[in-house]
Amino acid sequence: MVKLALAPLTLALLGAAAAACSSPDSPAPPAGAVAPAQPVTASFEVERSFSIAASATSHLAFPSLAKLGDGSLLLVYREGASHADPSGRIVRQVGAPDASAWSTPEVLLDTPGIDDRDPSVAVLPGGDVVVSLFQHRVLATPSGSLTLYHPFVGRSRDGGASFGPFVAVDRGTMTPDAPARDAITGWTDAAGAPIEVAACSSAPVTLGGRLVLATYGGPAAGGAQGAGTRSHVTLYASDDGASWAPDDVLAGALPSSWVEEPALLPLASGATLLQARTAAGAAASSPGKMVQATSGDAARSWSAPVSLPFVGHAPELAQLSNGLVLSGFRELDDAYTSEWASFTWSLDDGASWSDPVRVADCGGVECGYPAIVELDASRFLYVWYAPGGTAIQAAIVRFTLG
Repeated sequence: MVKLALAPLTLALLGAAAAACSSPDSPAPPAGAVAPAQPVTASFEVERSFSIAASATSHLAFPSLAKLGDGSLLLVYREGASHADPSGRIVRQVGAPDASAWSTPEVLLDTPGIDDRDPSVAVLPGGDVVVSLFQHRVLATPSGSLTLYHPFVGRSRDGGASFGPFVAVDRGTMTPDAPARDAITGWTDAAGAPIEVAACSSAPVTLGGRLVLATYGGPAAGGAQGAGTRSHVTLYASDDGASWAPDDVLAGALPSSWVEEPALLPLASGATLLQARTAAGAAASSPGKMVQATSGDAARSWSAPVSLPFVGHAPELAQLSNGLVLSGFRELDDAYTSEWASFTWSLDDGASWSDPVRVADCGGVECGYPAIVELDASRFLYVWYAPGGTAIQAAIVRFTLG
């Protein structure tokens, strides 16, 4: 086993969040009762690491995991010729409950001429499986190149063996009518309406009886850049998975930042966590600290976002059966010269977080976008894409609470 380097908890980051996670209806302990000791620390070690898929010619990236009803593991990821190109397609593999064996990769979705990318998978309370993704396209127009992307969700009622149609979540289209660009106002369609884009990087969750998908986006790039055109988070809610309604929750909350790649986690306490990537400069590629917000009413209202003390991209949130909360992400240094596949952990519902625990050092090459699924009471599976997209890597991590 390989012991992972640990750092002490970064405490008191989110005092308001801790209050939001407690329940006013929790009964008081009986007089004279001694409360059981709660774990305050955790240790981790890699039991085994291995490749699930590898390629010398394709770019494999953006993995996501879910545990199916029979205990097997459903893995989805993108395969393409490069990091972003029209050949992008969604691939699936099924793993044994202990991750010891995996099926041969097979195509789940491949739309001709469209980059199907950044898939995420989740199992709903009733057993249905949902996969979210976004489609990406660069459209040549008389006004120049228009980059379009929109989120879609597909649903399986047979345990992930097959999926119904992937339905559009937002109101955008991959084929706008007569798009034109103005240097100030940006892109508009034939009716003069602004062209907006949206993407997603985490799976829908069930909140208050609704399916909720966190997306990020804004006006299509091409107009004068300013705070009003920077990307923000929008939640889309659905009662049936077929029609979705938007609800802006962070628009304008960080006026000097781009807010992207949000993830949601319903906690056992009833609260909800939201984490997202940010960029503080003039472009979405600028460095920025990861942020967190919390909700106590099924994502209908949110606390003010609070910055965490590290740069993190595409967080993936999970709560294990013992209450341990994990956030996996691509970690970068402030200069964007070093990258790691990392995770951080919390024993108080996200009120405080550990410093990042680094599973893989990727040097200066793009990697990460991890997924996490619990294997048993003392182990979880951590999956990420290797530097440059050469493989889908996995590590079985054993943990001890104390």
